[in-house]
Amino acid sequence: MMKALSLRFRLIATAWCVSLLGFIPAPGTTIPLEDFFVEPDIRSAQISPDGRHLAFLTTLGYGKVGVALMDLASGGAPEALVSAQDENIKQFFWKGNDYIVYGGDIGGEEISAWRSVPVAAPKPGAKRRVLALSEAYQERYNEDANVMWIVDHLRYDPYHLLVFGRKETGGNTFSMYLVDVRDGTRTSVAHYDPPVAHDEIQGFFDSRNVADNAGRLRARSRLAGRNLVYEVRPAPEDVYRKVAESPGGAPSWEFLFFGADNETLYLLNSDGSDTPVLQALNVRTRELGPPLFRAPEGEIENVLTSWDRSRLYGVTYVTDKRHYHFFDAHRESLQQVIDRSLPGTANDVVSASEDEKTLVIRAASDRDPGTYYVLNLAAGRMGLIGKVNARIHPEQMCPMEPISFTAGDGLVLHGYLTRPLGSGAVRVPLIIHPHGGPYGIRDDWGYDGEVQFLANRGYAVLQVNYRGSGGYGRSFESAGYYEWGGKMQQDLMDAVHWAVAQGIADPARVAIYGASYGGYATLAGLVFTPELYCCGANYVGPSDLTLLVNMGRNRGTRSSDIFYREHLGMDHAYLESRSPINFVENIRVPLFNAYGFNDPRVDIAQWTRLEAKLKRFHKPYEILLERNEGHGFYNESNRIEYYKRLEAFFARYLGSAP
Repeated sequence: MMKALSLRFRLIATAWCVSLLGFIPAPGTTIPLEDFFVEPDIRSAQISPDGRHLAFLTTLGYGKVGVALMDLASGGAPEALVSAQDENIKQFFWKGNDYIVYGGDIGGEEISAWRSVPVAAPKPGAKRRVLALSEAYQERYNEDANVMWIVDHLRYDPYHLLVFGRKETGGNTFSMYLVDVRDGTRTSVAHYDPPVAHDEIQGFFDSRNVADNAGRLRARSRLAGRNLVYEVRPAPEDVYRKVAESPGGAPSWEFLFFGADNETLYLLNSDGSDTPVLQALNVRTRELGPPLFRAPEGEIENVLTSWDRSRLYGVTYVTDKRHYHFFDAHRESLQQVIDRSLPGTANDVVSASEDEKTLVIRAASDRDPGTYYVLNLAAGRMGLIGKVNARIHPEQMCPMEPISFTAGDGLVLHGYLTRPLGSGAVRVPLIIHPHGGPYGIRDDWGYDGEVQFLANRGYAVLQVNYRGSGGYGRSFESAGYYEWGGKMQQDLMDAVHWAVAQGIADPARVAIYGASYGGYATLAGLVFTPELYCCGANYVGPSDLTLLVNMGRNRGTRSSDIFYREHLGMDHAYLESRSPINFVENIRVPLFNAYGFNDPRVDIAQWTRLEAKLKRFHKPYEILLERNEGHGFYNESNRIEYYKRLEAFFARYLGSAP
């Protein structure tokens, strides 16, 4: 096969194309705000196991996100399979060749409703089957919601999902069940632990359960006291047996998936090392194999296998950009051919048919949100499906530059700088843009519509992977523990000083803006280092750490309790000293805020208490409060309104590049 692919694939435009390029404005043009923040034309493209159909998320003119279906065999145009009703559809996956399961929530409350639909349905919504309702649906429509959480998609079973939930509507016990996507019926999984009462279900979220390829639960990690215990079943009918243990706040193993033999369990092991190592555990003998791969820099991101998991193809790992390391020469050669056919982009196989002869490729870069292709290996040709966002033209976007600098205490920090086109050596307004999380999360190289929007408006954007971020090893992440408002905040201050020293930033025009923990960092920046910034924007950020910890512990799990105790900190005096709400009088500059009323992570009281303090000390602020949103704005119209307000705020108080 590879001999036929030694030349570049013949790239063909097909009738499948969702949207084509139109007029391309000149670089430097102010791009309409909506172009950055409308729903993508196409995303999450996935092929059916038999390779005949392609499905993807799109609006298809319905306003909300729906699932579209294309028949690749006939080459027909995409048709709407299902459109959203109450829930905003956020995800879907194939079940065999005949069904698609999709999920969404109401008002940002993050407890998904799940439905299935046969691909043969002639109309949007026809024959859809409700598998589970969201808790929000229960509250709004007075129904006893049959909620569930998916444990495993069971890709080799065309009709069932492995879930944790209620067996019947109104039941008060929860356990593991097989759900039939054809009719929604639930069947008890006998080899799981006994059912638990409603007030005990949080224990499920403290554990990770892994099924083998026959759908039998064979491995798990669970909290026992303050430690994580890792257990496997040597045979499906056996009881769990311990294979390792680690402190609950510092997990050392991460179970991934079983190989095709249902005895080989792949895992990431960071026991005794700073970065995880890929290894295989024989669950029958409980023997751990030799290291298979450790990233020379950064950390392993993904493990690539054949469709049936009989062959380990390789891994991807991330430093300043994503890299491949292959174990399989054939798969490596295929990647080389794909990359030669699509130069200038990072090209990933995002979906494959069961025989691996039909692949879906996503080609993207820091300036390109992406294009989807279908690759037919038998014919040696690649067909264009469509662009993620046809309104975005890569030549108008700004490069994302990997950067590094040394913090004040000597720690090397990494991040990304995106500067306005044509800014040259001129100092420009700078926005420090800390990511959320904070722990284990990082900013990556790639297209970011928000960053490109801000750069198009004349601002340089600096994204810093401050200490505590993921991807740089355990010691780097743990260096951020107990450092909310401390060294993590100092890393952002050092980033400002670096950008000024490099001649990038105008020191009189530096803003700070972030979401979630980044919103906290915005508030902390304005109260603890008020001299650095001319304005700040806080998007769903906590202002009161004592409130955050108390609410999180009251409605959380033991694992979240460990997070608050061992990562954020629980000493009352410490929390009070790091809570921006207690230092509002220090704010010197305008502050923009945005919150979702239904936020399940940052309670709306974080805003109402902050607003009272802002009023008390007569501080200039703006607020955008959306009552039907949660931890971020996912409704398209709300999202566009938010960015319009943010654009106007920065234009007033930050200005733009000359």
